[in-house]
Amino acid sequence: MRPRVSAVPVPQTVVRPPQLTVAAALAAVEGLVAFAYGVVEIGQVRIFRAVVGVGVSITMIAFAVLLLVAARALLRLRRWARGPVVAVQLILLPVGWSFRGGTTTWVAAAMIAVAVLTLVTVLHPRSTRALVTEPEPDATD
Repeated sequence: MRPRVSAVPVPQTVVRPPQLTVAAALAAVEGLVAFAYGVVEIGQVRIFRAVVGVGVSITMIAFAVLLLVAARALLRLRRWARGPVVAVQLILLPVGWSFRGGTTTWVAAAMIAVAVLTLVTVLHPRSTRALVTEPEPDATD
């Protein structure tokens, strides 16, 4: 006599939309740039400004780690990751604006473009749906 096998309900999986993948990739790029800047700043530490140099390095590396962790969490559809990513983009917009004019205009354009694109993709309705959708409760409960 064979044991009776009952159908096990398969939990509903949420598919990661491409918009969220783009947002995570852009956040990761920002994190890598911040990390590189923090490492470069370590090499620029001079004795007469050691505290500032070390402080900036630590801050930028910590900022980079936050962005990289948030980018990974976005890929894993973790709801909490959207807040830090949005906050960083809202900070980068005025920072980018401050670089406009002269030889740094290209920096301003790049920062603003990446920040706006990241905001649009992370706040896209499909991204929001993927991050806030709860699996449907089991019908047998």
